[in-house]
This record gives sequence, structure tokens and C-alpha cells, in this order.
Amino acid sequence: MTNVLRTLFLLTALLTIRVNAQTAEEGAQLFNANCTSCHAMNDKVVGPALKDAHKRHDEKWMISWIKNSQKMIQAGDPVAVKLFNENNQSPMTPFEQLSDNQVKSIIAYIKAESEKPAEVASAGVATANGSVQVPAEASASMKGKVNWLLIIIGVLLFMVIALVLDILGMIGEIRGKQVINWTSINGVVLLLFMVIGLGLTVWEMFVHGRLTVNATESASEHGKTYDNMFFITLAITGVVFIITQVILFWYAYKYKQDGKRKALYYPDNHKLEFIWTIVPAIVLTVLVIRGLQTWSTIMNQRDEKAINIEIYGFQFGWNARYAGADNKLGAHDFRKIGVVNALGVDPADAKAKDDIVVTELHLPVGKPIALKFRAKDVIHSAYLPHFRVQMNVVPGLPTQFEFTPTITTAEMRNKLNKPTFDYILLCNKICGSAHYRMKMKVVVDSPAEYAKWLASQPKLVDISTPQISPLASK
Repeated sequence: MTNVLRTLFLLTALLTIRVNAQTAEEGAQLFNANCTSCHAMNDKVVGPALKDAHKRHDEKWMISWIKNSQKMIQAGDPVAVKLFNENNQSPMTPFEQLSDNQVKSIIAYIKAESEKPAEVASAGVATANGSVQVPAEASASMKGKVNWLLIIIGVLLFMVIALVLDILGMIGEIRGKQVINWTSINGVVLLLFMVIGLGLTVWEMFVHGRLTVNATESASEHGKTYDNMFFITLAITGVVFIITQVILFWYAYKYKQDGKRKALYYPDNHKLEFIWTIVPAIVLTVLVIRGLQTWSTIMNQRDEKAINIEIYGFQFGWNARYAGADNKLGAHDFRKIGVVNALGVDPADAKAKDDIVVTELHLPVGKPIALKFRAKDVIHSAYLPHFRVQMNVVPGLPTQFEFTPTITTAEMRNKLNKPTFDYILLCNKICGSAHYRMKMKVVVDSPAEYAKWLASQPKLVDISTPQISPLASK
């Protein structure tokens, strides 16, 4: 009986360990997918470092905070308000789509990462099978020593080769004839370099070129014109590049010094100079004029029926504010930025009451969109690569771009055969330490899906509370 109980106890313990491992593993995946843009374990990014966060707050509070921090701030939770103020009043993305168990998995992952030992013995750690696991610090140190050893060997080898060549040079002087014909060797090497280099260039274009955004069909009306200009410019410069490289390396090979041919010296040649000046000037003039016309057409586009959306950039994230039924955004005043009013919406402006603030950008296909950009702190660059849209986001200087999406997210997923594909808004300006994490998901819906989604979003006037109004200034 005792053995049976012992066996049951061990099985229960093993199952518990396995369940915990699965929970922490799931939490790691959820954390990497949703939290790394603003948080790290040991370093402050946008939000605070999360190490030992499970000790500072109880689980129930953390679940509520992760799922909707703004709701807790609006409700006047003192811990939530204090945390919001301590982190530059940067609004945290709500994760209401996550279940309580998924949030618990994230907390389990935070706990597991927090409890990892900071230091390990320098001699290594014994594992269960008797082997020794070398610590990362020792491994890095060993790798560094090996690298230095390889560098020293390389330098010595270079010195030996130089010495051998010097000896061969002296032998050539004694004989009165070169032992090695370096001119011929250089010519052949240059020709090989040209062939290999051009081959790698073509390979790079066809292999890795397919991975670039430009290889994906543009999802906006103006994007087709942009892509056309890009490929024309690439074709012209590509042809010129190939011709000049072939001429450069072929001449170096064909007319290498052999003692039988004397170089012909031209002090000047007006005809050649005229050709290689006028031809590029004409080509560049055509490209520049075409570019100016395209730029003017795209940037001077103003549609009164365009849907007004404000994109607000901050270190290191984005918020979007939709105009309500009146399609007019409420006024912005940086002096109104406060505990909940993170976007600086003017509470005195009646047009602001029906505005909608979200952290995921939705756009209706086939409808003109007017994106109005603002920045809270430093210069950012709003980059929507699949729509061929890029605009600097400058503090105190609103900028604007209008375009029309032409392909829904679902349609693009089918075209690319990628069920997980999503459009994205990135920052294309190096704006700080976590610049690479600054992104926002963009969804292009059908008009009906967009209307349904927009109707489900709470308006600023709807989410106000007697305790703290979302439009109240600090």
C-alpha cells in the first residue's frame, strides 16, 4: 500500500511539474508575441522591468491590469494610477482577447524568469546525467580566446606569405626576370571577381529580393505608381551598373601590361565628355520630373469624404484616434496630456466627445483614408510598407498622408498563402533603445466588417466615469 501511495505521489508531482512547464512555456510564447515591444525582464523599456512583478502585485490585480490597464486607471485604482504616472503616462495595450488562463501563463513565465539564478559557478553545473554544463559566461570567455588565437594565426600566416613573396622578388631581381607575373595574375583575378560578383548580385536579387516588401503586391492605389517608378529606376541603374562593371574589369584584364603594348594618352576628348555628361543628365531629368509629378499627385490629394484618423507616436508605441460620426477629430492640446488623457485631446472641444481611441488600426478597403500624424516626444517615422506609405512624425508639427487601401487582410493572406499575415505600422526612424519594438497591427476590413468593428469600440464620452474622465487633464 505504501508503495502504491508513493507511486501516486511521484506521478502527481511529475504531472504538476509538467503542467507548470507547459504553463511557463505557453507564457513565454504569449510574452514574446504580445509584451516584448514594451517590456523586458531586467531592463526598463517603455514599461517597467518585470522581474519579480509577481511579488509586487497579486495575481488577480495583474490579470486585470494586463487585460485592460486603462479601465483600472479610469476607475481610480491607486496602484494603477501610480504605475501609469511612473512610466511617463504611456498607455499600455489592452489584451482583453487573452483568457485568464493565458494571462496566468504569462505571470508563470515572469515568475520562472525572475527565479532564474543570476550567477552560476564558473567551473560549470553538473546535470542529471552526470555531464557538465558550461556557464554562458565561461563559454563566451572561451570563444573570445579562440577568436584572438585565430587572429594571431592569421597575422602570422600573412607575415609568412609576405616574406615568401619578398624572397621571390629578390630572386627575380637577381635573375633579371620576374618569378611571378603579377600583372597577368591581377588581370585574371579581376576578371574572376567581376564574374563572381555579378553572379552573386543576380542571385541576391532573385533569391533575397523575393523577401522584400516591394516583392509583395502593393495594397494601395498610389502604390502601383510608386512600384512602377521604383522598378524603372532599378532597371536603368541596374543596366548601367552591369555595363560599367563589365567594361571596368574587362579592360583591366584585356589591356594588362605585357611589355608589348604602350598606353595611348588622351589629354581630353570633348566628344566622349559630351556623351557621358548629356546622356545621364537627360535620363536623370526624366526620372526627377516623373518623380515630382508623382509626388505632387500623391501629396496634393485631398478628399473631403476621407476617414480622418490620428496616429499618435511615442516611445515606443502607437495609438490611433478615430473621428466619430461627424468625421471631425477633436482638437489637440499638448497641455491637456494627463493621467488618462494620454493623447492630449482637448476636453472643451465638443467634436472630441465621439472620438474613439484604439491600439489597433482598422481600415475599410476601397475608402480614402486621411492619416494625421503627431508625436509626443521625439521624431518618429510612420511606415506602412505594404501600402507604400511613409511620413515623418514630428513633435509640434502635424503631418498628413492620404491613401486608399485596395486589398483586405483576408485577401492578402490568400494571395500570399500565409494565414498569419498581418499588415503593420512600424517606426522607420531610430528613435531610442526600443525603436525596433515600435509597431502596431493594421487590419484592412471590408466596409461592413469595418463598420461593425467601429461600432463595437467605446467612444470617449461613453467610457468617462464620475471618478476620472478620460478627457480630464492632469
